[in-house]
Amino acid sequence: MFNIKLADICIGIDNKYLYLEKMCSNYITSDTEREFVVSVTDEEIMAEKTDIDFPPAYLESLAVYRKIAEKMADYDGLLMHGVVLEAENSGVALLAKSGVGKSTHARFWLEFLGNRAEIINGDKPIVRIKAGIPFAYGTPWAGKEGIEKNKGVPLKKICFIKRGNENSCVALEKNKVLTPLLNQIHFPDNKFLGRILGTVEKVVESAEFFEIHCINDISAAEAAYNEIFK
Repeated sequence: MFNIKLADICIGIDNKYLYLEKMCSNYITSDTEREFVVSVTDEEIMAEKTDIDFPPAYLESLAVYRKIAEKMADYDGLLMHGVVLEAENSGVALLAKSGVGKSTHARFWLEFLGNRAEIINGDKPIVRIKAGIPFAYGTPWAGKEGIEKNKGVPLKKICFIKRGNENSCVALEKNKVLTPLLNQIHFPDNKFLGRILGTVEKVVESAEFFEIHCINDISAAEAAYNEIFK
């Protein structure tokens, strides 16, 4: 058993394998006032199996995060699939279908902005509403590259990335963003639907949205940045 501070919530994790504790090492806290405790059964671990023969220790980490995502619905929170980076004191979410290249585009932002930007989470950030403002948080679950920071940033810009033959970035009206946004939100179970949709509604109200068409080049990040931050 160990405690982590995730999205400003103290969570107890009753783990079976040491892998999970090592994975969460940057998030372990001495805080003992847990909001909730997560544990998974052997059956829940095996339910995460795919065609790829992952070891049980890794599968436990997936099962645990699935339960954490469920509990986040009780705290105006949700799990988003995408890359979140910080630039100009703003959280910028880069969302896309699998294979489009959101991680590559994020790296171009880092190349273009240097130390003026950093990746908060490379795959599965938590988004929570605090005092009416959506914040995006780094988590240990950060994709193949494992790029993450144990911090939260105000989520002010959300960008949908598409491949194109030239670079462009346009602002989107709020009535055009709900469907593509929902496609990148994890819904663990129908019983959480209402609470998660309430959180999504607050994100839509607060954030600015953009559609980025980009080529596979650093110029794509420059064009997007210049339009988003004017």
